[in-house]
Amino acid sequence: MFAKIFAPFAAALLCAAALLLPQLAERSLLFAGAQSYTFYAQSASSQAQIVQATPQQAFAVKLTLCGLTGESAQYESVEEAFSQAQKYGATLAFAERAADVENYYYYSPRLPGSVEIGGQRVNLHVAVRGGRAAVGSPLIFGGY
Repeated sequence: MFAKIFAPFAAALLCAAALLLPQLAERSLLFAGAQSYTFYAQSASSQAQIVQATPQQAFAVKLTLCGLTGESAQYESVEEAFSQAQKYGATLAFAERAADVENYYYYSPRLPGSVEIGGQRVNLHVAVRGGRAAVGSPLIFGGY
């Protein structure tokens, strides 16, 4: 009797897990070990809704956002930010300096989506100011 009741329940639970696990894996954080995270939703531009999160909150915040369009992470170390670009096998498209920020624009086929800047596809952006840096995909929106 117990098996007849439990078996359909277990099958339904397994089906739900099979549907949810790929979506959760797809929503994992792009960048590891950051000091803080910023998520962008509703627009792939500086008009995006910007949501800040601590490392402890980041995954849960990312899961709750509808219309997620980007993600960035802030690091105390420039090397840590550039290691994220290496992790994705990103190729440098171009670099520029704006005021006191050095910007490096990359493309990685391992990251979803891209934007076009100056005729080049980019989907990973590293911004360096002083000894600190941020990395974002497809871009870092707002100020850094």
